[in-house]
Amino acid sequence: MLMYLLIAGLFVSLGFGVYWQSQIVIRARYKFTPIIFSVLIGSWVLTAPINDWSFIIMLAAFFTLNIMDGVGGIGEKRLVTNGLFSRVIDYANITGIKMLPVTLPNGKNRVVAVFVINGRQQIQMNFNQKLEILVQTLKKLLPESVEIDVEKLV
Repeated sequence: MLMYLLIAGLFVSLGFGVYWQSQIVIRARYKFTPIIFSVLIGSWVLTAPINDWSFIIMLAAFFTLNIMDGVGGIGEKRLVTNGLFSRVIDYANITGIKMLPVTLPNGKNRVVAVFVINGRQQIQMNFNQKLEILVQTLKKLLPESVEIDVEKLV
């Protein structure tokens, strides 16, 4: 019975993730930490043969959820974080943003954005989009009191 509750919880979490990820207007770069975690757990769990279908379904949902957790970005209603412990953050809870445009040695542009949540927590996301597009989109979504600080790499 506990296995079925766990499977139901994983499927609810999958639905939650699909809903919020469908709201993303500017996607952040994919975070590979959940994939690495899935490979480690999968290699440990799959060392022995598995004949229980409920366990196989639970593992499939777990691995799918971990793959989905690498996706994040700027959503229409909320910030969708990516990573192993991804979550959804209301824009009203963001107190500041620091943005750092970076040009890589291969000529590609990236923007590192650090979102400050309630003055205590920081969440970093990396974007492939141009700085101007990010700032313009965020100004539409964030409260006017949120300061967007653009820094330069010296």
